[in-house]
Amino acid sequence: MHRIRTRSRWAVGAVAASLALVTACSPAPQDAAGEDGGAATTVRVGPLQDPNYLTVTKYAGSLDDALTEAGASTEWVPAFPAFAPTAEALRGGSVDIGSGSSTSFLTAIAGNRDLVVFAVERDSGLGQGIVARDGIGSVRDLVGKRVAVNQGGTGEYLLRLALEQEDIDPSELDIVYLAPTDAATAFSQGHVDAWAVWDQFFATAQTVPGAKVIATGKDLGSLNRIVHVTTREFAERNPELVGAVYGALKREADAASSDNGRIADLAAEQGVPPEVADIIRAVPPATIEPAGPDFERELGEVATFYADQGLSDDTIDVTGSTIDASGAAGS
Repeated sequence: MHRIRTRSRWAVGAVAASLALVTACSPAPQDAAGEDGGAATTVRVGPLQDPNYLTVTKYAGSLDDALTEAGASTEWVPAFPAFAPTAEALRGGSVDIGSGSSTSFLTAIAGNRDLVVFAVERDSGLGQGIVARDGIGSVRDLVGKRVAVNQGGTGEYLLRLALEQEDIDPSELDIVYLAPTDAATAFSQGHVDAWAVWDQFFATAQTVPGAKVIATGKDLGSLNRIVHVTTREFAERNPELVGAVYGALKREADAASSDNGRIADLAAEQGVPPEVADIIRAVPPATIEPAGPDFERELGEVATFYADQGLSDDTIDVTGSTIDASGAAGS
């Protein structure tokens, strides 16, 4: 399998923006266990700009309430554009809880397994996929075209799945590595012909005139999930607090099962156009489940795929990369 050599000029700006965001929201590290080595009294939470259940707990106030009941307060840091800067903030000690995709989490633990998943959003696969501009009607039509993905994360995973199923070598495409916000601009302005992406960005891409979904995560059998992450140290020292966060996530997911519009309504409140919110609202709500053996097996399958595709030098070891926080959730 050929290694992809393409690097876009937009990627430089994306990296700089991510580093600036991490710096901006990174106060001097505070001891997660408190000065006396006991449990933390403040939990610093870094949501994603793209809404998920962690974001919902912020605006519903449910996470604040859950942590208050557990004897701690919540400090919300500015939202991150993707998991890569979230992982840096977690490791740097300025954030205790964050979110990302299982694919970006896998990339983050390739050389350091100090991060753990404690909750998984299991979805329908209809909120992620590949969107192409007018004139591209199938995955095979991507040959010779410029396709935007986030390197090593959801986008590249989805594209690689699609290409493998159509027996297309990645070298037959011009793959452009872009952060989601930069990819949105590139796609809308026609600088790239297609975009492999997820959630709110996926919905936004569909509103570009002439755009068409040529494959969804469900079509591709994607094992990619939204995951909620903490550091191994924080989880070991503060199991009740991690359990409280899990409980708040679970309560919001349960509420969403009878109100499909919670995330769409939140996106609309944050300024997303009505047509984008309508697309989000049409996607069945995800459920929240513990990060147990089933998820770890899925993550292992993705790790094998990454190695087979040359996206990692070896198969990334995912053993012990999850914790089951449901027992301490009190729900």
